[in-house]
Amino acid sequence: MLPRPTTDVRPTRVEVDLAAIKHNVAQLHAEVATPIWAVIKADGYGHGAVQVASVLDGHPAVCGFAVSLVEEGVALRDAGVVAPVLVLGPAQHGGEVAMVRHGLTPAISDVAQLHPLAAAAAAAGRNASVHLKIDTGMGRLGIMPADAAAALAQVASMAGISWTGLLTHFANADTDQPSDHQSTTFAQLAAFEASVVMARTLRPGIMIHAANSAGAISFPSSRFDAVRLGLALYGNGPWATSGRVQVMRLVTQVAQLRQVPAGHAVGYGQTWRAGRDTRVAVLPLGYADGYPRSLSGKAFALLRGKRVAIVGRVSMDMVMADVTDVAGAAVGDDVTMLGRDGTGAEISTAEFAAWSQLSEYEVTCGMSKRVPRVYVGL
Repeated sequence: MLPRPTTDVRPTRVEVDLAAIKHNVAQLHAEVATPIWAVIKADGYGHGAVQVASVLDGHPAVCGFAVSLVEEGVALRDAGVVAPVLVLGPAQHGGEVAMVRHGLTPAISDVAQLHPLAAAAAAAGRNASVHLKIDTGMGRLGIMPADAAAALAQVASMAGISWTGLLTHFANADTDQPSDHQSTTFAQLAAFEASVVMARTLRPGIMIHAANSAGAISFPSSRFDAVRLGLALYGNGPWATSGRVQVMRLVTQVAQLRQVPAGHAVGYGQTWRAGRDTRVAVLPLGYADGYPRSLSGKAFALLRGKRVAIVGRVSMDMVMADVTDVAGAAVGDDVTMLGRDGTGAEISTAEFAAWSQLSEYEVTCGMSKRVPRVYVGL
């Protein structure tokens, strides 16, 4: 019999601070003063949807969870999550029975979606809750404003359908300025207003929501009855200095230390040569783990509270760092590639994104599944 393989040898890991999630929710709720849909699609932006939902399910500031896929919603129900789950994505056809069975609420962007959903609800002997989406300028999903009156009247009168919400989606809230009343965001709000008035007339008490993180924080008039928060929930975005903390930490350890003489090259392509006698740390992670190759020669990491430069090209499984100026650096030392270390130093997601020429969304969503998630702050 072959020996059983040893597990958990490589020290590379993503640490997710669940206490920070709760802290951020409290900070955000105090700021926006309206219920929060916690957006946990794409496995909680790489943080772990089930784990994030487990600490926010039943939280007084959280009215429910927003996902993209029917499968993501089912996974939450299978994990015991009881709060409302809103399915935002377009790939709902074929999932009507599952949505009804598991009590998921689809965001309907075409009235044709209502008919198979109503049939599934009738077969189950219950109503299906839905939110109707209006396209006010994003141009991807939703009922066009010119067609809204007919769509709202249809969804309000349809058997088997319980119409409980109305929403839209901003295109430029992260770049528009609140002082610019000619901006796209204000134009979208104006386009949404007629549908809001009709919806409240047809269904008093219906939930109206429009704002993502950028909209909720920067445009108070967009908050309505609830907001949908993703990026800010995880302590990211340009608002991260406002009392919120970064939730994710990517950490590894020094696997080897090498003495590299002046003039010697490091890494594929020999793109970096030591300008002095250099102590180089070998770190066991690479682009297969979500540490992009585009970080080569641009990024820094944290070792013993000091920033150290990443040198040479990022490999599939290895990264090299110049640790010459870190006194006492040793094999086994933790090295923080993203997030806070124990000294208070930090590599922010915004910095990481700028170095790699990615968005902050891509940074956390891009952390590979081969990197184990470790949950702290419970």
